[in-house]
Amino acid sequence: MALRSGATIERLETCCDREKAPGEFAQELRYYLERFARGRFLAWDIVDAGMRLGRADALASRFQPNLDRQTPSAVVLGRFSLLRRDDGSTVLETAAAPVRLVLSRNGLDRLTPLLEGEHPCSAGTLPHRLWQLGFFDAATAEESEARRCWEFHDLLMHQRSRQNLDVPTIGGTYRFKGVFPSLPARRPAFDGQALALPAVDRTAVARNSAPLHEVQERRKSLRKYAEQPVDLASVSEFLWRTCRTVREIESNQQGLLTRPYPAGGSINELEFYVAVRRCGGLEPGVYHYDGHRHAVVGLPGTEPLAQKIVSRSTAAMGLVTGEESPDIVIVVTSRFPRLAWKYEGMAYRATLLNAGVVLGQMYLIATDMGLAPCANGTGDSRLLEEAAGLDPFAETPIAEFALSRPGQDLA
Repeated sequence: MALRSGATIERLETCCDREKAPGEFAQELRYYLERFARGRFLAWDIVDAGMRLGRADALASRFQPNLDRQTPSAVVLGRFSLLRRDDGSTVLETAAAPVRLVLSRNGLDRLTPLLEGEHPCSAGTLPHRLWQLGFFDAATAEESEARRCWEFHDLLMHQRSRQNLDVPTIGGTYRFKGVFPSLPARRPAFDGQALALPAVDRTAVARNSAPLHEVQERRKSLRKYAEQPVDLASVSEFLWRTCRTVREIESNQQGLLTRPYPAGGSINELEFYVAVRRCGGLEPGVYHYDGHRHAVVGLPGTEPLAQKIVSRSTAAMGLVTGEESPDIVIVVTSRFPRLAWKYEGMAYRATLLNAGVVLGQMYLIATDMGLAPCANGTGDSRLLEEAAGLDPFAETPIAEFALSRPGQDLA
């Protein structure tokens, strides 16, 4: 009854059988609280002077406020904590602990002055409660070297996009089915004339390809390029083998595609653009690869942006813009809403995994073709968004891959 209506630890202790030996009260209480915590049957109200400031709910089994650590003299807002609006409420969360605090208006007013600087941590005060829940850190605490390596966004994505928490829901929930339709599987074509790429001879590809284990052993990033630019036939074969659309699949849920690489749910939300600095048979500029027609569509007036994309790629590889720049850069974009229409809580993680699969495929095919490949660690999404007129919420770049002919010493 006491738990149902809400009670402090002190009150629960008074409910224990007084005939037990001294010290057994707390032990018995901790046992039952631990059992309840396993099933996430506990929640904690933060109350000050009879005023309710918020309610803390566990997001994973076994979580409880830490009552055993020695209370520090002062605390600060933890660097993994975040304050945001969610479903009409103001919530305080942290990537460092599986707990969520829904704040009342009074709680938000009381929290606001605590967001900056150090604050005394007397037992029973709001800073003390927030420290026990994991939202605040001891002001003098030193992080381990391993913990220091985690940045806020990295830890938050890691914790929230895997099944590390019991809530919220993760996976293919089709949460927007019946709310609005999924983006079509086939991306609407860009205006402009499509340039059909040279046909690829399947028989020649099969005949000239090396065994997979040999290609894997030879695969490496190459950053020294030949004086002669890559030609259109090579670009055509590379795109055809990497990312063409093999077939479209009818589905009761949403349109699906098959391509030469595996993709989560066969949704294939990725698109491919080619930023050309130089290419025999293709003018400089940015092109969209239409994998359904095996063609490219040039985006008018994009030569300066293509040069910027290539320059960013050059810098990402630690090279000097100019003679060390790659011939082309393939920019991989994600039509993210197609994936998020089905997958909840893990859509961005899934699209990055899909992009990683594609980059691995690109390495193997470029190696088999005798080209010089190099994936980039980062890029500037704004450049292609400007070139293609993209709404970044509907489609945004997430990976870049440089491609050229290798220098003579590496051919």
